[in-house]
Amino acid sequence: MRRSGAMKFPRAPYPEQVSYQVGLDKIQEAVISSHFMHELAGDPRLELYDEDRFVAKALHIDAEAVHDRLIPALREACDVFSGHRAAAARSRARDNYQDYGLADPRQVGTAQVITEVMFDRQYRAEPLRSCSRELLCGTVAERVEAGSPIEMVIPALPFKFSSPLKTRGRLPDLAELNFLLGLNEIVSTVEQIYRAARPDLQGPLARFTVVSDGSRYNKLVNEPDSVVERYWNRLGVWVERLRLDEHITILDYRSLLRDSMPAGDRRRKSAIAAGARAEYGRVLWSIFDPNDMVSAMTMAARVEPDPEYANAEGRFVPLLKSLIYTIKYDSLTMFDPLPADARHALYRDLTAHIFEPYVAIPPDELAGVRIDARAGLAPTDRVKERLRQMMLRESWACAIDYMAEIKSDRELAEDPILTCLPGHLRWTIHAKAGQLALSTPIAAGIRVQAWAGAAVFKLTRRKDVKLCTLPVLALEGAGAIPVRVRGVDDALALAGQPLFYIYPDVTFADMDDFLAVVRRSLVRRRTN
Repeated sequence: MRRSGAMKFPRAPYPEQVSYQVGLDKIQEAVISSHFMHELAGDPRLELYDEDRFVAKALHIDAEAVHDRLIPALREACDVFSGHRAAAARSRARDNYQDYGLADPRQVGTAQVITEVMFDRQYRAEPLRSCSRELLCGTVAERVEAGSPIEMVIPALPFKFSSPLKTRGRLPDLAELNFLLGLNEIVSTVEQIYRAARPDLQGPLARFTVVSDGSRYNKLVNEPDSVVERYWNRLGVWVERLRLDEHITILDYRSLLRDSMPAGDRRRKSAIAAGARAEYGRVLWSIFDPNDMVSAMTMAARVEPDPEYANAEGRFVPLLKSLIYTIKYDSLTMFDPLPADARHALYRDLTAHIFEPYVAIPPDELAGVRIDARAGLAPTDRVKERLRQMMLRESWACAIDYMAEIKSDRELAEDPILTCLPGHLRWTIHAKAGQLALSTPIAAGIRVQAWAGAAVFKLTRRKDVKLCTLPVLALEGAGAIPVRVRGVDDALALAGQPLFYIYPDVTFADMDDFLAVVRRSLVRRRTN
């Protein structure tokens, strides 16, 4: 057994905010991240392509070119990037030696350099206040001294959202592949550092587990299990096809908790959720007013049981605004037989108008407004008003249930993911005390998760090409080119769904030239 070679230096106790805390942070802790959709949906300049225009704009890429040219170009860029990050971690660890409780930069060892990878702003998004280098390094040092792999975990990749303003299909596209490659870059960076220090060790020295949490949330937003299962299975195909299966494992959230969480903890989790649902329902249904949502949302920020003081809208209202563009509405299922263009136009109209009445209808008359799905191509304002109010009730109820589910995790004595997977370094999508928030590439001024949009190749300010994610409304509203796969196989059978888009700022002559541009100009930086 080898030691990391680092001497400890006496330190003050760790501040509370750098280790796990029970309960939601009342200053700042986001629980969902799609509220940017409200501004996009309200922009009348942005329009989805109708079917004819989509077909006319679309380009095709052969499945063979995806596997033989595009994916190797992505992998090559990732390998180069992780090598650069490994070199940077070595110098930064020496610069930050005091944050590890060391008296001299020469005391920096393998554990400190590996820990520094977790604090790389190319990988990690949040301010330093939420994690301690020294505290995290203690866990890493134990693994290094034992010659054990560095195990990491993140809940992510639930399912592709159904909103037609976000996506054009329900299966993983190049956005999810990009997410997986991003995790693999972290693994590869750690592996290079660890392997250089311990060439005698066999097998992988770093691994990432993704807990796919679609089964946690799908019933809240009316998504069937089949959607989650298809998405989860296709992710597994991509992991194998990319040959990442030695370093990345995807587990199902519900199965993990069922198999690995003690029964007493599961009962406490259910009891917390039930109590939170009752409390939120009592407080928030009393102020719900679909005819004056501005006042209702203002009041919600004042009275919600778990406020977020750093956000003027609190915590519940941003969650509500996000869920409006996440829910698969029961209210709109009657329009499923309509052509897709008609359904999407109605959805766009209703969501853009969601907080503002179309027309005043007395409450006692609302239920009498007859909705005829066959007239969905041109519904009256009275019909749209009834639909708007039905959608708002669904969204408000969903936000209450969602908060209850979030609290059922956050009010346990230990994070349930770490209860099930002890010894793992805990990553997260949203910054929390004691957890590492994953950095998400920014595009058009917003950060969009892989499952909440579509993949797009876009220029950076330095005129390099970056692969990121944007909602379909932002892409098609800007004139982006959808790219569909021709000659599909099991990994690329997307049933007409684009594999990715190309933003208008990327210039190329044809698909062959585009692939050459990607190979030549692709960068993996998350931040400049």
